[in-house]
Amino acid sequence: MDNDKNNKKIIKSPYYSLEKLSEDSSLVKRGLRDLNVWPKIEDIFNRLKEKYQDGLIDECIVLCLEILATDSNHFFTLCYYGRCLYQKGEYGKSIKYLTRCLGEESNYFFIWQFRGDSYWKLNNYKIALSDYLKVIDLDPSVVSAYDNAAMCFFNIGEYDKAHEYIGQAISMENESDMPMVRKAQFFEYQDRITDALEQYKKTLKMFPTSEHANKKILELSK
Repeated sequence: MDNDKNNKKIIKSPYYSLEKLSEDSSLVKRGLRDLNVWPKIEDIFNRLKEKYQDGLIDECIVLCLEILATDSNHFFTLCYYGRCLYQKGEYGKSIKYLTRCLGEESNYFFIWQFRGDSYWKLNNYKIALSDYLKVIDLDPSVVSAYDNAAMCFFNIGEYDKAHEYIGQAISMENESDMPMVRKAQFFEYQDRITDALEQYKKTLKMFPTSEHANKKILELSK
């Protein structure tokens, strides 16, 4: 959001990984059932996880399609495939596959988060907001969901709500300066320059290495 209101930055978080899928007990049962459908799927799926961790999205897509050719309803692969499509900018297709996943497992917050990201990219902020709020309902500890919801509220003109949710993200985040920067950016886009400057100063005090906050303090102080 540095130069463009729509330039949303997703916070990198240890809670925000497809690897966490394997830690959900109900999905473990589902996954084991999937992996027993066809012996070779387990090997392909393990390679898929490794390729995803290495950021090799094109290779991941090939592996996803190989698995789905054998089992078109392989749950975990559908999750990975939906996220890979997002990484490739195919947001409509990503939504299609993630929605299929939600039809089977609607209590897993990652899938709502991933689908919300795709709706965001399509500028469908109201549906993205609904998905991010679902994340919060399912797991109130997911900091990025508050940040994402705040961005959606801001883009639909609900500024009070935007500040409420970004404030919640700030209260929960100790490692990243992004929520505090985001609040300052909200002030900037509302032409509340004094408030923005003060917020950037607070950010720099809390995160002395924040390059963005330091740059904006110099810029707004002129």
